[in-house]
Amino acid sequence: MKLRKLLIACVGMSMAFAASAAGNVPEFSQARVYINPGHGGWTANDRPMATINYAQMDTMGFFETNTDLTKGLTLRNVLQKAGVGFIKMSRTKNGYVSEGDKNKTPNDQIETAPSNDGNQQVVTLSVICQDVESNNMDYFISIHSNAASEGSVTNYPLLLYRGTDDASGNGLVNAKAMAQDAWKYVAKNGVTYHSAYTAATSNNSRGDITFYGSSSTNGLGYTGYLGVLKHGCDGFLSEGCFHTYQPERQRLLNKDYCRQEGVRYSRAIRAWFGDNSETKGYIMGTVKDKNNTLEHNLYNYKPNTVDAYNPLNNVTVVLQDKDGNKVGEYTTDKEYNGLFVFSDLTPGTYKLVYDIPGFWPETEEIEVVANETAFTNKRLTDTSHEKPSEEEIIPEVEDYPHPVQDGDIAAASSYKFMKESNLESIEALKDLKIRRAILRDGKYYVLAVDAEKAPKLLVIDPVTGSLVKEMSTAGIKTEGFNGKKYPYVLSDIAFTMDGVLLGTNSTVIGRENNGYQTGDFYMYKWQAAEGGALEDATPEVLLTLPTNTSESLAAAGNNYSNFIANTIAISGTSKEFKFYFDSHAGDAWNTDYGVKYVCWIVKDGKVSATQHNATIYEENQFGEDAQMTLSPLAIDRIIVDGSAIAPKEFGISWETNDAVEYGSFSGDIPVESYGSNYFRYADKIYMSAPVCEKQGETYSYKSYLFDVTGGLDKAENIGVTDAVITGVASPSYMTGAGVVDNADINMYLLAGGQFVKYTTKGVEQDPSPARIFAYNLKSEMNGNNYNVTFELNEDATSVDLILTGAASGEVVKTINLGAKSKGLNDVTVAASDIPANATCNWSIRATAGNVTRLTKLSDDKAIYKYDAPNGVAIDKSPESKYFGRVYVTNTTGATTTGLYVLEPNQSEVSSVHNGGISWTGVSGEGPRKVAVAEDGRVFLCDASASNAGIYVMNPEDFTMSPLFEGATNAAGVLSIGGTYVGGQTVAIGVRGSGENTQLYAIDKNAPGSSAWKKFTNTYNIGTSSKWTAAPTSSKAASSYVGNDNASIVPVSTGFWAAQYRGAGSGNNSGTPSMFYYSDRYSDAVFNSAETNLIESSQNGGLAVNEKESLVAVSDNNGLSVFTYKMNAEGMPVVTKKFHTVLEGPSAGYDDFEFDYAGNLYAISKSGKALSVWAMPTENNVCTTPAPKTMTMSGTSGVEASEVPAARMYPNPVTDILKVEAAEIINTVDVYNLAGALVAKKANVNAMSTTIDLNDLVRGIYFVKVNNGNAVKVIKK
Repeated sequence: MKLRKLLIACVGMSMAFAASAAGNVPEFSQARVYINPGHGGWTANDRPMATINYAQMDTMGFFETNTDLTKGLTLRNVLQKAGVGFIKMSRTKNGYVSEGDKNKTPNDQIETAPSNDGNQQVVTLSVICQDVESNNMDYFISIHSNAASEGSVTNYPLLLYRGTDDASGNGLVNAKAMAQDAWKYVAKNGVTYHSAYTAATSNNSRGDITFYGSSSTNGLGYTGYLGVLKHGCDGFLSEGCFHTYQPERQRLLNKDYCRQEGVRYSRAIRAWFGDNSETKGYIMGTVKDKNNTLEHNLYNYKPNTVDAYNPLNNVTVVLQDKDGNKVGEYTTDKEYNGLFVFSDLTPGTYKLVYDIPGFWPETEEIEVVANETAFTNKRLTDTSHEKPSEEEIIPEVEDYPHPVQDGDIAAASSYKFMKESNLESIEALKDLKIRRAILRDGKYYVLAVDAEKAPKLLVIDPVTGSLVKEMSTAGIKTEGFNGKKYPYVLSDIAFTMDGVLLGTNSTVIGRENNGYQTGDFYMYKWQAAEGGALEDATPEVLLTLPTNTSESLAAAGNNYSNFIANTIAISGTSKEFKFYFDSHAGDAWNTDYGVKYVCWIVKDGKVSATQHNATIYEENQFGEDAQMTLSPLAIDRIIVDGSAIAPKEFGISWETNDAVEYGSFSGDIPVESYGSNYFRYADKIYMSAPVCEKQGETYSYKSYLFDVTGGLDKAENIGVTDAVITGVASPSYMTGAGVVDNADINMYLLAGGQFVKYTTKGVEQDPSPARIFAYNLKSEMNGNNYNVTFELNEDATSVDLILTGAASGEVVKTINLGAKSKGLNDVTVAASDIPANATCNWSIRATAGNVTRLTKLSDDKAIYKYDAPNGVAIDKSPESKYFGRVYVTNTTGATTTGLYVLEPNQSEVSSVHNGGISWTGVSGEGPRKVAVAEDGRVFLCDASASNAGIYVMNPEDFTMSPLFEGATNAAGVLSIGGTYVGGQTVAIGVRGSGENTQLYAIDKNAPGSSAWKKFTNTYNIGTSSKWTAAPTSSKAASSYVGNDNASIVPVSTGFWAAQYRGAGSGNNSGTPSMFYYSDRYSDAVFNSAETNLIESSQNGGLAVNEKESLVAVSDNNGLSVFTYKMNAEGMPVVTKKFHTVLEGPSAGYDDFEFDYAGNLYAISKSGKALSVWAMPTENNVCTTPAPKTMTMSGTSGVEASEVPAARMYPNPVTDILKVEAAEIINTVDVYNLAGALVAKKANVNAMSTTIDLNDLVRGIYFVKVNNGNAVKVIKK
């Protein structure tokens, strides 16, 4: 640690010196720049290398000669255009070698003598130095690319100046400062992979004498290592990349890529001489195949980086301005790099259009800034895969599988536990120190060591504590390098997904003759024989890494000595897995060299790739008992936990060696507690955490259950057990585990050499509430305050009032109102709390506890009882005056036939309404089904011959009138002026708003229909309550309704329909139990019969929750719920979620309806009842907007703050958002869609700044400068 601080101090002093020295540089217009493109000939010494399309020595392929010149010529051209004082190049052509070069080819000429006519072709290093010396140059740059072993994944820039790391060489003043200042420009390349020096503070500028470890003095008296730098001009040699990294070599075949490197050099030189006149910018990007890699023996890429995707050859990328006008296009070359470049662009927002055959078309915005290059790496999805979603889908960690659970189970807000098993002491662990205990397949696999550190691998019954078997450790290496002892011959164990047990020793891997090294590294595997038990397996050596060789250092952590694998984690199957382990220098735990985490990719028993990342922690902070666990939160993450630290989540980045830390555990438990493990429950990720507490002179243990779905730093305590293990003399190994048993959770605790099992089974949990929502929202101005009232259908744990700009629709403020009770609530909002002079719409967001199972909310009260109910509909439009109302049809009974109207809390609005219509009173005829338009109009249908048609009810006064007013009824056939308008209607539905309102009807009498092939009529009704013409359309699709017992639910893209169908031939693709009709295809594109998704259905009950993509169908005397997802072709992919009989096997269901929050209303004619059910959810939150006409305004007496016009880019943004304003910026605040402050930067005191949004999840945010107007920013 001291060494690190010293280096930082040295860098600071040198930079201070450089700044003072640089004050003597001339103006740009007077500056003299010498450009030396490295190499020059076509010889074997000019770095010829094979590429995918070209053999080695093919001048069309890769020669450093060629790429260096392209970069140098671009640098010259840009500087000349900008008005530099004087430029000289050592050469301007390829194919020149020194006199007497033995490698000269027929394509080469002998170099010329230096001249001032611009035509010199000089390649001899000493002659170049003399040329520089004699021309009194101010800035020298020699352009090259670097080399490591062919096919290695090393790639980064290196800038070398003459001198030592501490100072410029003799005769120089600014060489070191020049290189260090140029680094930030040279290294800024967003389309490549850099294996090192990726941190913002990195600077790989080195003195050549220090770097190479030797020097010599030339005839001019200059001392250094590199011959081309032995002159008196300040400058450096640039190794811009490694051409031995094969994907980089493919990029170097693209001249525009090389030119961009020349542009980066020009920025460094212009900045050095104080020139900031550039007004144009660039775009450079790559376009690649998201789903495929490029596998070629000349394309060895670094896994999990930008190069792990197949570059697309010969495809065209189109550039548009922000208005969609074409600016240019670029066709990628055939060299397997996928590169495209757009140059000399006016700053502003542009669009990149990727409309490439065989791939889903995509468009992305990109912001161009003057004197900068905007980078993008676009990965396209080919059309054989599902169309990509606008929302980023984070792949799950498959090592944590979803448990087998009923489909109607959702996570609870909290759990209560009881002790299930008796406390068991484990005799087999007596006098042993546990290194790791893993619960798997109902057994604990325990690695323990005795006093001599000899390993024992024990299989223990977690219920009885008895030893099942001691597994074999025969053949495990016990002696290290030159007879040294290993720290542990078996240090840790972990399982692969397919049940193979892996174990490793811990050791110190060192370079040749390193004093810390202890021996080779070994990984062992225990794999059950076919048909055998794992505990009967014997260990086999799977992997080794030798010590005493520098070749092993990179794979071990890249220190001269690497203490590795004290703790490990595994992700994947035994055939292909990732192996994670810890590493630090030295051989002890009381040192402060710094912890690193390493990952190997292992395929078929061989290591195919390695990567390591630093941390900001020292090994003495973590201690030897710190254990690594695979993180369930995202791929390539691990969680480290120990008695000295709270759990911390780290990441392995394959594109940098810098520290990647995601968060620390926020739960409140003693730091001595450790041994947490993780598991899934429904859609949640839970953490079973042992808790060690000091009780007087002894310690007790219990378990906490945390919800860590949102991250360790957002952990929520949702369960606590009793402390059963007590009286333990001192803290010892502890571990927790969770096992899901359908809806229940079993938690296991091993601590103090004892086992205990806790469970939720048989424990009464908190009852599930209704899905919550607010209704009857009202506000009135009273002096300087607003009186706000609203009703809740359930007790709320939290309520927020959300203010949005009436014009912008963007959230401007969120006011928390605290917990509120079911029923009417009254709050006061001060006008001064509303942004001044702002007119705002508002909404109420209500939150309640989770609904863990399908829960019945209704009871046996008379309000739920009917003679022959047939339909139910709910007003779900917050703009409607009658939002939340429930309408129930009843078709028979002397005094009860008609429509019932209920409030959202199921209280009756008034008695039954017949609307003056002479309903037949026959069960199932009329009013049969009901639907509600967005403006509150209520439509009812009648299936009888005498009363056939559709009726409209005014929700204000409950009056009813026929839709087809004046129609002639001929045995159920309705016509007006001889035109058929409608008939006996068995089901109706409505969608749209205003003039776009459409009414759907299943008609028994439509021309062309038949008794078993009913037509679907559509009426573009708009705002009218009358219809006098033929239906807008009338037809049967390839799937259609045949049975009278049917329902239709229009959605935004078409409609769903369901009907009563028995098993067998009656349930076919023509008349299936359920089908979906697509507007896009004008036909049915899904039916349940073809997939045998529903064998038989009953009574045709149907409801669709389009917001949550749920379909509820009356099925097998109960309810079946399906989820669906629209694929790229606009067709639903339907999956069964769960089935239940609801009220019992005798009840069939004729209609369903979801309310605004997602509660389900069920009508059973046979059961003579309406029932209400809360659908399971682990996110019981609902936001109800007040009608748009009901606004709130801020106090006019409060002056609006002056907000400077702010410019924010790039937008969309990946990490760093740049903010510029016309006035001084004091604060920058970032809010999420919920109105919560998620990032902040204060005390800026400048007119421009940046804010890092990298840690925010993908989505829409609002950014305010100085608390002014919010600007919408999209986080990619």
